[in-house]
Amino acid sequence: MEWFERTKPYEADLIADLNQIVKIPSILDPNTQSDRTPFGVDMARALAKIEELAARDGFRYGRVDNMVTWIEYGPADAAETVAILTHIDIVPAGEGWLRDPFKPEILDGLYFGRGAADMKADLMSAYYAMKYLADHEITLTRKIRLIIGTDEENGWRDLPRYFEVEGEPTMGFSPDGAFPVVNGEKAFQTVQLRFANQTTGDYVLRRFIAGSRPNVVPGEARARVSVPNPVQVQNEFATYLAQYPFLSGQSEVRDQEVRLLLKGVQAHGAYPQDGENAGTYLANFLRRFAFNADAKTFLDFIGRVVHDDIGAENLGLRYHDDVMGDLTLNVGVMRFSQNGQGTILLNFRYPQGVNVQAVTTQVQRHLGDFVATVEVWPGGMEPHLVPETDELVGTLSLVYAKQTGMYMNPRTSNGGSYARLLKRGVAFGGQFPDVPVTSHQANESTPVANLTRSMAIFAESLLKLAK
Repeated sequence: MEWFERTKPYEADLIADLNQIVKIPSILDPNTQSDRTPFGVDMARALAKIEELAARDGFRYGRVDNMVTWIEYGPADAAETVAILTHIDIVPAGEGWLRDPFKPEILDGLYFGRGAADMKADLMSAYYAMKYLADHEITLTRKIRLIIGTDEENGWRDLPRYFEVEGEPTMGFSPDGAFPVVNGEKAFQTVQLRFANQTTGDYVLRRFIAGSRPNVVPGEARARVSVPNPVQVQNEFATYLAQYPFLSGQSEVRDQEVRLLLKGVQAHGAYPQDGENAGTYLANFLRRFAFNADAKTFLDFIGRVVHDDIGAENLGLRYHDDVMGDLTLNVGVMRFSQNGQGTILLNFRYPQGVNVQAVTTQVQRHLGDFVATVEVWPGGMEPHLVPETDELVGTLSLVYAKQTGMYMNPRTSNGGSYARLLKRGVAFGGQFPDVPVTSHQANESTPVANLTRSMAIFAESLLKLAK
């Protein structure tokens, strides 16, 4: 019997359990952080729910510092461990949803909900792959640990702590990428610009807000401006939007103040080419007006220097590596508040051959008249590459080829998965090549058929790695 035929009967139960996980808005919540809930109450609820499933199914499980839950199958005293590295946290829902992101639905063969693609569906497919092995009482030599983090979308403070306490697994994969095997991941680093917000004269930028995370292409941007002729700004804004069919927006006049809303296309910051950055487009529109002081340089930097420049060519950072590809830039967060302090977060993904010092140096050199402090955000990662000759890469590649009928060479990704935390760690699934990427986007979805399709690939892979 083919593996997919073995896993298909699990589909209804998998979906029922996935629904319980997706309904929990496991988003970083500073307002409810404590020692018992280091990333917020909802994150703790999500871990408790997956532990409830583990107890139901008879797995060994535990928790590290209320940050990470592990679930285990195989000989407890095994000298070697095969890890499945996952996370249960998600990015905020954002705007533009046609349905409630925390009330999962199946429509036209697609499963909708925040986390459907990144990565609650793949977490549950991996869990059910392990459950399949346990249900059939398959004997293993190595033990398998499903490791579930809660800070992947933010500071990566969870799994490093897990490794300190539990040690590093022998090898592993993270189903937080794509098929086939992703044996290389570019570096990722966020650079923060801090600056004053002085703005005076006839044109005053009172407030500018775009983005919530450095690793998300902002799908919405808002600004409040005081101008001599509000109607002129409104008319020019409508004309500007008409030039770009992928943009939309609206404007409102209150006395001499204009309030602007511009909507672009939200996407994962690892692949900025998939989105349309609402923040840089709004700045690109506003820079035509006679703002001065910090408002002028702020709008010029994000509306000209880094606008529509995902290769960071205007920062002198265009770079290509034959193995790992191109450097990319996402302008993830933009903040300006009159007479306050402003912030811009630039998220870079770069291959081997580039380092963080080169990135920060080039950003500083290209600020022009923009007076800003350039700082490196903590938590960045250098490039990661596992040789194609490694047993892990070969085994996973062959399983994927066998089950899909198509061999595809290992490749490099712009995304950053927990696999890079292991010396012998790769990303593997659950994004299939023929499926549009919806991670971090409105109306995030995954094909229902791929839930057990991924489960089948993971189950055979775990069997071969741990047998």
